[in-house]
Amino acid sequence: MEGTTARRGRESFVDQLRRPEYTGENRCIPCTVTNLGIAGVLSAGAFLLSPALAAGVALLSATAIYLRGYLVPGTPELTKRYFPARLLALFDEGPAGFDAGSFAVESELLRAAAVVPAGDDLNLDPAFAAAWYAEMETLTDRASQRTALAALTELDVEALRLDARPGRFVAWYDGEWIGQWESRSAFVADVAAAPVVAARLDDWETMPVAYRSELLAGLRLFLDRCPTCGGDVAFGTDVVESCCRSYDVVAANCVDCDARLFEVPLDESMAAMPA
Repeated sequence: MEGTTARRGRESFVDQLRRPEYTGENRCIPCTVTNLGIAGVLSAGAFLLSPALAAGVALLSATAIYLRGYLVPGTPELTKRYFPARLLALFDEGPAGFDAGSFAVESELLRAAAVVPAGDDLNLDPAFAAAWYAEMETLTDRASQRTALAALTELDVEALRLDARPGRFVAWYDGEWIGQWESRSAFVADVAAAPVVAARLDDWETMPVAYRSELLAGLRLFLDRCPTCGGDVAFGTDVVESCCRSYDVVAANCVDCDARLFEVPLDESMAAMPA
């Protein structure tokens, strides 16, 4: 019993150290590289005193960077202020698991008949839209939302937890961060769309979760009303503060509850915006 209590205490302490907003898919590569460099300098200095001390400094530094995303507090502000945008751009990555050579969101949505051509644009297929919004109406509480997420991710529903925070909606599995959305409305849109898309794609079950997520997120671009309050959706531009820099985005927000439903960098989205 004492061993179990001690283990729980250690796990609780580690959980307190974790900063999921700066690790996992949210890990900032420029910040990580900067902190690893600082750790290397500290370890080299410690080596002049003692190899054992250097090893300890390196281990503690690596652990801090792994759990928290940074070693030195304020690193995000330092990189934002002193790293040129051209250098930061070298670290930019596409969405996790996205292979532009074999997978394209637009073509997959067309294949699923989720969207249909409308002149030079794409519109939601009316039958798909009706089924999608019908699914959204069933996701009115945390229990139903957790169940839908479990079906999408193929995880145990009892170990899933949903957490609304300012500017984001976070999913946890067995205490570990597994993903986040711009808002609860964006989350509801994604998990509600999953079974509707699955019924239209015969390879949905074999599609990796990362690809499914890209497909579902792309659908949010076509929302015309909020999944949670029913308000109208409006597109506009905004400035977003990331870990290391500020950048312009095209964003879709509910005009009633102000939930953010979709957000993409400005220079990558203008051609894809629906009329």
